[in-house]
Amino acid sequence: MQIFAYVGYTLVDMGQQRYNAQPAEWTPVMFPRFNSCGGCPEGNKTDEQLEQCVHPCFNLSFVKSWESFNKENGFQTLYLPSRQGPEGGIVNISAQWLPAPKRSDGTEPPRVVALHGLGANNNHCGVQMTCFHLRSIGFSCLAPSARDNGLSGASSHPNVMSWLYDYQYDLLGAWDYAVNDPDGKLGGSLPPAKVGIMGFSKGAAEAALAFAAEPQIPGAWLDSGAYSGLQGSIEATLEPFVGPALAPILTKPIFGSGQFFSGGRIDVMDPIEELRKQCPRQRPVMISQSSLDDTVPIREAERAVVELSGLFDCYRVSAYTPPEFCNGARHHQEMWEFPDDTRVKHCSFWSRVFDQDPALCRLSSQPNFQTWSPPFYLPPGSPTE
Repeated sequence: MQIFAYVGYTLVDMGQQRYNAQPAEWTPVMFPRFNSCGGCPEGNKTDEQLEQCVHPCFNLSFVKSWESFNKENGFQTLYLPSRQGPEGGIVNISAQWLPAPKRSDGTEPPRVVALHGLGANNNHCGVQMTCFHLRSIGFSCLAPSARDNGLSGASSHPNVMSWLYDYQYDLLGAWDYAVNDPDGKLGGSLPPAKVGIMGFSKGAAEAALAFAAEPQIPGAWLDSGAYSGLQGSIEATLEPFVGPALAPILTKPIFGSGQFFSGGRIDVMDPIEELRKQCPRQRPVMISQSSLDDTVPIREAERAVVELSGLFDCYRVSAYTPPEFCNGARHHQEMWEFPDDTRVKHCSFWSRVFDQDPALCRLSSQPNFQTWSPPFYLPPGSPTE
């Protein structure tokens, strides 16, 4: 039993759960060349080194375009208040403001607030690369780091990694900031209908909780969501080794240990159940996940699609499940393995959310980055998509 107790402890110990974190001090201008996305080693790399390590997932022209775009369009590091969470108090949250180019008519582009995944911060491959795609097609990004991560302030449990408990209040605080622009840093306030949210993996499950909690959020993109929380993640990790019959049995003591050491701060809410309770109107939601994901089981996306599609008056559900697999990775990497397809998906989805003409994305003038498309995958725009 001691081994179960130890494993449960490590799963909620913040010091051991930052293995996905890239340095929070990197700027968006540094990130394209320094990151470890797609199988590259972390740190500064020459063009020649990049060309080797990104192959075959993406190519050097993608990285250089991304780097150049970030230099030309700027960024700001901001600090903003979270919403008040379950233990009271407000946490000071750091965020990167990544604006889209100004529109020709002088109006402010819509905004998307993007939350990173497990053990990371806003220098997260999914966040930074997706924000590049979004900015290039006319949507600004605000990327917060959750409490106790990156440059954000400490919570009331700085040594505990919580699950489905309080990170959604950091995302909601960032959404409030993106709507109201209280410090005049973003170019002015926007109507709530022009500010959406998205999240990746653990962050997608917490984005689902934020979407349920705030009826004014017009739409949410949930990428590879771990909706079953830590308990589901433990079971999914064990299943390939011990089988589906034994995995739930072994999960119970590990999860119980994690629950004990966390002080009851894990799996407090079920995101899908919370979404079932809320129905202010029909809101678009994208359920995105690799069909080959070996980190979060595809059954998580299947559950979300089935249950939310059944609530037609509440949610207009879209799904995007490309077969992501490159350099050994299968988890939320569509933004670099299928960049052109993903960019089209974002244009279609966010144009619907913000009730704008997709032509504003100027897709026809965007560069082509994608190196391949599998023959069994229907590209965006297919009649049966």
